Amino acid sequence: MTDPSTTHAAGPGAPFAVMLRGALVPATVAGAVAALVLWLVRGGSEALAGGALGVVVSVLFYASGMFLLSRLVRSTSPHAFFAVAMTVYLGQVIALLLFIYVFRGAPWLEGFSLGVVALVVTIAWQAFAYRALRTTRMPVYDEPDEPTEEAR
Repeated sequence: MTDPSTTHAAGPGAPFAVMLRGALVPATVAGAVAALVLWLVRGGSEALAGGALGVVVSVLFYASGMFLLSRLVRSTSPHAFFAVAMTVYLGQVIALLLFIYVFRGAPWLEGFSLGVVALVVTIAWQAFAYRALRTTRMPVYDEPDEPTEEAR
């Protein structure tokens, strides 16, 4: 049994903060390794630039979503949560579309490397965010108060 004095009450945004902390470093490392491998296999500065940009864009995409959700979800209402999550996601998709539009014809960028690295970061992020959420110990109910002398 855990000591109730060491248990911290989890706020509404706590699961997202836990997933952000658990997924940020492993996903970044996985993306960096994938970018390095693609640079060694495909050669050229375009492959390295595409891989590096893939790491940055993917990590920023997922980290910004988790960070915003951890800060914005303050209600336990499922309707409010869904509205905030969909708004954050729509903002991310618009930002990603703008990014693709700006860099679509860049001659210094290899699209294959960017795509592969983005896929590696996505898979690593999802796996480690899930692992972080499953291994964390957050109470899902309020601990009962200690009985007072009158109640005994």
